[in-house]
Amino acid sequence: MGTHRVGFEMLKSLIAVWVTVVVVTLIPTCVMADDLRPDQSEVLPGGLESYLEARVLEAQGRFREAMEAYEQALREAPDVAEIRLAYASFLIDVGMADRAAELLEDVEDLDAEGLKVRALALAQLASRKPALAEETEAALRAALAAQGGDPNLLFALAQILQSTGDLEEAERIAAGLRQGRSGNPRLIAFHAGLLRDLGRADEAAELYSQCVDGGPAAPMCRDGLVEMLVELDRPGEAGELMLSWLQDMDLDSLMRAAALLWEGGQLEISLETVQRVLAKAPDSVRAQTLEAHLLSTLGLHDDAVARLQRLLRKNPNDIDLILAMAWSQSRSGDHEKGRKYLDRAWEQVTADADSLRAVRCAVTAARLELIAGNPLVSREWLERVHDLSLVGADYVRLLAETYRQQEEWQEGVTGMVRIQPALRGQAQTEAEALEAEFRMRSGDARAWRRLRPLLDGDQIQDVLLALQVLQTVELWKEVDRETAEAIDRFGEDRNLRFIRAAALERLDQVDAASELFRGLVEQEPNDANAANYLGYMWADREMNLDQALELIAHAVALDPENSAYLDSLGWVHYRRGDLDEAEHWLRRAVDLGGNLGDGTIFCHLGEVLLVNGDHEEGRRYLLIGLDMGCEDPDHVRSLLEPEDDAAP
Repeated sequence: MGTHRVGFEMLKSLIAVWVTVVVVTLIPTCVMADDLRPDQSEVLPGGLESYLEARVLEAQGRFREAMEAYEQALREAPDVAEIRLAYASFLIDVGMADRAAELLEDVEDLDAEGLKVRALALAQLASRKPALAEETEAALRAALAAQGGDPNLLFALAQILQSTGDLEEAERIAAGLRQGRSGNPRLIAFHAGLLRDLGRADEAAELYSQCVDGGPAAPMCRDGLVEMLVELDRPGEAGELMLSWLQDMDLDSLMRAAALLWEGGQLEISLETVQRVLAKAPDSVRAQTLEAHLLSTLGLHDDAVARLQRLLRKNPNDIDLILAMAWSQSRSGDHEKGRKYLDRAWEQVTADADSLRAVRCAVTAARLELIAGNPLVSREWLERVHDLSLVGADYVRLLAETYRQQEEWQEGVTGMVRIQPALRGQAQTEAEALEAEFRMRSGDARAWRRLRPLLDGDQIQDVLLALQVLQTVELWKEVDRETAEAIDRFGEDRNLRFIRAAALERLDQVDAASELFRGLVEQEPNDANAANYLGYMWADREMNLDQALELIAHAVALDPENSAYLDSLGWVHYRRGDLDEAEHWLRRAVDLGGNLGDGTIFCHLGEVLLVNGDHEEGRRYLLIGLDMGCEDPDHVRSLLEPEDDAAP
């Protein structure tokens, strides 16, 4: 038979009285438990004295002694459910759920409080024993039915539901709990984690940002916030936030922040962060290498090469250093030296051609050859990789660009179809999207059949890839329509808003596009892409030129080696009538990115040179731009016509 309750009502009353006395009297913590016991002349029911002593010791934080007193009370009154219940509750608090569940195992007819304690004991156990999840969920629901909306039970139920994959109900419970406890950092972190798992990254990031300032949940919230910002393609913001809470001795975390700042285009801050690391760890090869990369990206190639040479003297076979030197030499204009380092790197990996090191070498070489205007050589490098299961999406994009620059559309379809079976994850999805692009360009009616599953998918990254295809082939009405539908499904995602704004601009709906871009810039001032796009859109239409210059200059400050931003800066100076400044920035844009297939940069420089009186060089750049493909070929031809007509 189960443990009985009969005859214990008097004991319950005495317990209530004495617990009240104990709680009130416990203000001076030096008072001993013996001083708080009832007069020894009183005759107490079995177990009461030990029970009261246990409660006093528990309140004083003397948990080992409290446990001994509870065990004594249990020996003296083994059939009293109330003692078992109080002891079980204590055991849950000190993390001994196994013993708590054991105490309540044979107790029949538990009241609401008993059901609660048993359910919480099971919940604690289930965190270590997933097989108990189903039993625990049932116990929690039974306890909630008996006791209403107890927050501890609800929180435990939400945790169990999270573990079993029922994220929607878990999130609803967490949201309800937060309505009356908006400042509870543990609850905020838990709710943010559920939103993250549900793919609601914007909401998760907003919640994580509310609990990063301190307390036991702060480390979890900080990690979660950084993770969400990276997922939202806001690495620079993630890096900046990390700097706000990192100390100088957090070297690994500082390096991660520096890498995120670099990825987000905040090169100067990234360099400062790396140099903070080097001040504490001057021999860190990782920090020195990143510093060299940053110096190269900032155009300080001599400094970058000097540092890499020192590193290579110590580590002559370090593949990362060799590739960094290849990059720095090539980006400084010495392509032949860069190629020698690439060949040297390949010698290091030839014996292990099917390795990640070999992939990294081939991809770096391919990228540099594309920049140098050699798409076929770039493709040859990529074809050296045999194990395509090792490659990422960057490999696929580079291969596609080699077909794009040659306008080999059918070959591009064949190439993307050929590699897909060996790819994994995002790389495979990229190949599917690029296959659809090349089919569209070649007039293949099967293109939409390939693209439609991506557009209708439940993963926003797949939708963004498909929209990028429509942008690339300039189907702007379709971009506008599909983006509007995606926003209805996914909400006001930042990337979707940007794509729609760009489509509206291309459809000459300038006011609507300006409003969307303004909102993006106000929401994230360090979004260089949004700032540049809005500034260039205004400059190209000769409107809001002062604001356009301010926006574009800010974008260039964030990413000074971006040829598109430099082109925009030159163009806004041209629209403002400052021809010397325009020529300076446009020449720099051509030097940095002129071989990437964007003829518009050449055409802009050619037009500025013509207006500035340098007709021969201006015509040369205009013709190059026309040959490469540019935004407004009819306008460029009109610039060339007067001298064409004058020719004999």
